[in-house]
Amino acid sequence: MQNKMQKRFFIILLSAFFLGCSQGATRVSIEGTVTLDGKPVDNAVVTIRPEAGPGAGTKTDANGNFSIPKNEGPMAGNAQIMVEKFNIVEEKSGDGKIDEVLVPALPPDIQVKPKPYVIQKGKNKIDIKLEEWRNK
Repeated sequence: MQNKMQKRFFIILLSAFFLGCSQGATRVSIEGTVTLDGKPVDNAVVTIRPEAGPGAGTKTDANGNFSIPKNEGPMAGNAQIMVEKFNIVEEKSGDGKIDEVLVPALPPDIQVKPKPYVIQKGKNKIDIKLEEWRNK
């Protein structure tokens, strides 16, 4: 089950990278934290999609921290940031087979739509407080 989760995470990161990927793009580094009600959110996937150039993605650690080095980072400028977290749940299908299903792990009132953000040239520090993303 862990191997399948790592495979899915790798696919998410590849998708983020290839969104708008271009040759010779100048990338920036990003670090930050993801919290919910002041508590760190571990194993959340942070995806950054700039309007132009390559995107980037990573996963938070046990303390809610994430880091994307410059050589893997997004382009500076207007971007969309998305945070998602999933649990893998085994379910029995109609034919009796066990399927693994991704189930959203953030509270249902947290909006998981991309949020606008301006990525600065150089090093960026982004602290994402998911309580501010609650549906109103």
